[in-house]
Amino acid sequence: METWQVTTFLVVKTTLKKAWTWICHNWKVPAILIYTLVLWLFFRKKDAAYEVLETRNTSYKKQIDAINEIHEEEILKRNRILENYNSVLKDLEDQYERDNLELDKKKRREIKNLVEEYDEKPDELAKLLAEKYGLEYVE
Repeated sequence: METWQVTTFLVVKTTLKKAWTWICHNWKVPAILIYTLVLWLFFRKKDAAYEVLETRNTSYKKQIDAINEIHEEEILKRNRILENYNSVLKDLEDQYERDNLELDKKKRREIKNLVEEYDEKPDELAKLLAEKYGLEYVE
């Protein structure tokens, strides 16, 4: 080898050693540069990235609107069902009250007839009422 080749080789070797030492000591700087370069390569087409983000936002808003609409429909259905339930319950309570009053009137008439019939026989009346209405007759 010639002298100039050896000298060039030694200069390159020394420079590479210094560079390696600097990189080992300051590794964050090359890492940030490489990271920046990679990001620039991926995102240099801004329009495509913005389009994707815009499409995603639009889709998200449509989904949220659909969910809100379904929720409102469910609330309306629930309210209608509750109103219907309350109406039916009120009707049943009214009907029960009417039936109960009619039954009480019927029982009263029956008892009145029995009292009139057994007016002179109170013991027989007491036994009959006890049997008929599940009461206990005590002598």
